[in-house]
Amino acid sequence: MSVFLGLVILVTTLSGLFITFKKDLEYLQPASRKGEKGEISQFLPPEQIANIVLALKLPEAKSLDDINRIELRPGKRMWKVRLEQTSEFSSPRELQIDAINGKVLNDGLRGDQLWMDVHSFMVFGKVTSYTAMILAGITLFWLILTGYYLFFYPYWAKASKGRRTADKAPLVAKLQTESRG
Repeated sequence: MSVFLGLVILVTTLSGLFITFKKDLEYLQPASRKGEKGEISQFLPPEQIANIVLALKLPEAKSLDDINRIELRPGKRMWKVRLEQTSEFSSPRELQIDAINGKVLNDGLRGDQLWMDVHSFMVFGKVTSYTAMILAGITLFWLILTGYYLFFYPYWAKASKGRRTADKAPLVAKLQTESRG
């Protein structure tokens, strides 16, 4: 059991470190491009962006059901279109469309989603993910509690011993004076 939990914590840690740098690695998240200068009133509506994506005849975008989301980045004058994953072990495709003229600015994969699914163990299904995450969480909580105990116990024990000695000191002094007298 501990080998399994150790592997879960190791995979979670390493994939989490990798995901931390998603904005810096093109493989994990395509770099954002800027669209043509213009006002927000000139931006193409989302329906038109969806039609542009479908007109590209991409194997991942055959119908509206294949589009996961369309997000506007007004400062960059660009629409981000994220397509659905084609399988559990694949990265979804992301298209960046110019908000003014509808041209494709960037076309790349979102490797971060695959790593997020590895991070949460979702690539192995919900049951495995929930089991692994619950057991890892309980294990980490237990390690924290026992770590604090092992760290603070010597200080507590020393202080407790000091109090017991201090409490006995007047009694010892009284016994010593009585035995002399």
